[in-house]
Amino acid sequence: MRFLIACLMLLQCGTDASWNGTTRHLRAGFAQYFTEAQFREVFPQAHALYTFDGLVAAAAKYPSFANSGDATADKRELAAFLAQTSHESDHFKATEEYAKDQFPETQYCDKSNGVPCAAGKRYHGRGPIQLSWNYNYNAAGKALGVDLLNQPELVAIDKSVTWQTALWYWMMPQRGGRVIHDVVAKDDGFAQSTDIINGALECGAAATAKNNEKQRIEYYKSMCAKLGVAPVKKMSCNS
Repeated sequence: MRFLIACLMLLQCGTDASWNGTTRHLRAGFAQYFTEAQFREVFPQAHALYTFDGLVAAAAKYPSFANSGDATADKRELAAFLAQTSHESDHFKATEEYAKDQFPETQYCDKSNGVPCAAGKRYHGRGPIQLSWNYNYNAAGKALGVDLLNQPELVAIDKSVTWQTALWYWMMPQRGGRVIHDVVAKDDGFAQSTDIINGALECGAAATAKNNEKQRIEYYKSMCAKLGVAPVKKMSCNS
């Protein structure tokens, strides 16, 4: 009982928290390493969709994100997440894929896995991770309790949902059954994260967009420096 009272008084029972009136406002674990002021400094041109508070709220659904208790691993994961999402979203300036209007409505519609495509809806890249394809919108929506198959546009307009989709992609099995969260702090973790996100185009001998991978690496090194942590040993999926 004394421990419980002490926790309530100090607000330090395994999570960073503060009181706002009568409402307890939980701060995500990553916020101890990266503040709202830093977010604004590093991404001064970020679209209004991409708020720090939106990321904090989204991270509440995935409390293990950059919050293992190992500061080095957590900072590396946070650096990788911000590097990969800033690359995908053009430093958080793009809420939707720039070339979306050049594609037909069916461009990102694949019904072969049993997931339909809603009439009149497009499943091009949206949000920090540029969520794409009907099956990804469907899976993310089910995980988050939001009907993204029928309302994919929410990813580009809802400040919490947009970050939630990025964290869903980060924390759930993707290409090859790998989970970015599980591998990103390993020696080859950043290379694996790029391979999972866009390996078909950026990794390997047949890759046609290797310059994009180089940009991801530069963003990652920059974020590591900002967070005061050394990058993982293997950053490239092409070496």
